[in-house]
Amino acid sequence: MFGIQSNPQLNKDSFEFSENAEFPYFTRTCLNNGIAGYVKYLDEEHKIKGNSIAVGMLGMQFFYMQKDFYAGQFTKTLYPKFATFNKLIAHFFIAWLNKSQKTFQGVLVRDFEKTFNKSVISLPIENKQIAFDFMESFIKSIEKECIRDVVCYQEAKKRAYERVVGFKSPLKC
Repeated sequence: MFGIQSNPQLNKDSFEFSENAEFPYFTRTCLNNGIAGYVKYLDEEHKIKGNSIAVGMLGMQFFYMQKDFYAGQFTKTLYPKFATFNKLIAHFFIAWLNKSQKTFQGVLVRDFEKTFNKSVISLPIENKQIAFDFMESFIKSIEKECIRDVVCYQEAKKRAYERVVGFKSPLKC
């Protein structure tokens, strides 16, 4: 379902970093969606196409990269072999990929592609086709639940504060 490509091997000294720069600089870090900062345009040769999944080979953490980006050493990009790929479908696959992190960490970098291509994932099927609509709906419902949990947490904190200062909130979660 995915093709794997090694990213051009550039270190961060090759780039001009700026808070207002357009392109994410993806590295092998597991923090901040793998993004070490934003860089100015370098060239087409080293630019990596967005709407893909990037992975840092040391942490084996997978991230969705919406926009075109540049990358540091020891990174790879997974490109979908199907047209319906988008952020929601990417997150469906990323959940499984990150859950399989230990399997991928157990192989050498040079064996990653072989291990990845042997991996088997159960996908939702409808009418003998992969149910991409279901994947999107499933991820949307998880996102809504996470947002609801954050709102409820904030409301609980607000009510606790209001009890201390003697004000009662009319909102309930």
